[in-house]
Amino acid sequence: MSEASGALASRPRVAFAGEDQLGEGPYWSATDGRLWWVDILAPAIHSVLEGSDKRRTIALQEPVGVAVPHRDGGLLAAIGGSICRVHEDGAVSCLCSPEADRPRNRFNDGKCDSRGRLWVGSLSQDGTNGAGRLWRVDTEGMATTMIDDLDICNGIGWSPDERWFYVTDSGRGVIYTYAFDPGDGELGERRTFARIAAEDGVPDGLAVDAEGFVWSVRWDGSAVARHDPDGAVEQLVQLPVPRPTSCAFGGDELSTLYVTSARAGLSASTLAEAPASGSILAVDTSTRGSPVYPYGSRGPDQPCG
Repeated sequence: MSEASGALASRPRVAFAGEDQLGEGPYWSATDGRLWWVDILAPAIHSVLEGSDKRRTIALQEPVGVAVPHRDGGLLAAIGGSICRVHEDGAVSCLCSPEADRPRNRFNDGKCDSRGRLWVGSLSQDGTNGAGRLWRVDTEGMATTMIDDLDICNGIGWSPDERWFYVTDSGRGVIYTYAFDPGDGELGERRTFARIAAEDGVPDGLAVDAEGFVWSVRWDGSAVARHDPDGAVEQLVQLPVPRPTSCAFGGDELSTLYVTSARAGLSASTLAEAPASGSILAVDTSTRGSPVYPYGSRGPDQPCG
């Protein structure tokens, strides 16, 4: 597979230099032209204006898996095993604690659907297989288990027509797809969308473009793959970091793919060879991303980006 078959993507560049230990959860907010992401291990929530190198940081006390803008201001964040409101002054208040019955679990990646519900996955911090779950948190703060028995619940997304829901189990090297009903937020039959060979890296975060192709980053694979709607790899873009973690479309045209990355667990020699590790990378594409939504949005006519 060529690095940029079909001329769909440019060579990656460093968009925002940094040293995130475990950068994750990128989210483009068109309302303020700002890219949001988290460093799970810092732990902290970061944001930066496109074209600026001055980031805003909200320091936290527990690992944070993802943070998304809240319709009423501030953020909704998955912190530890709880879903929390992070107010504009930095104050944190707990909305619900779905993982309280599994104290070794923490939340990981997440994203909101077009009805403003947060879908967020968990994993076991001690590596217990099958302890992860996928939750749906409605706009009133009620959490419902949607999938159980996952190793590392990760990258989440929807097809442009909202007929299909994608979720990654990084521990098993699989991206699954489910039939999806956007009205009631229920999942239907599951099938395997793509299974990634160990030598190609671990599937991590993902983003779906407006053509229905799924962009999935490869932890320990130094790449982001573009899968066609049937799951086949249509394009592979090599990255200058060994541990990319997640991706999101952003920019004025939603045509820039931003990729978070990690430094955690890399040797000094590897970091010397890949100094961009922990930075935000950008890949300019000739496609566009699908709209993204804030928590609490009232319908598909109110995208955040």
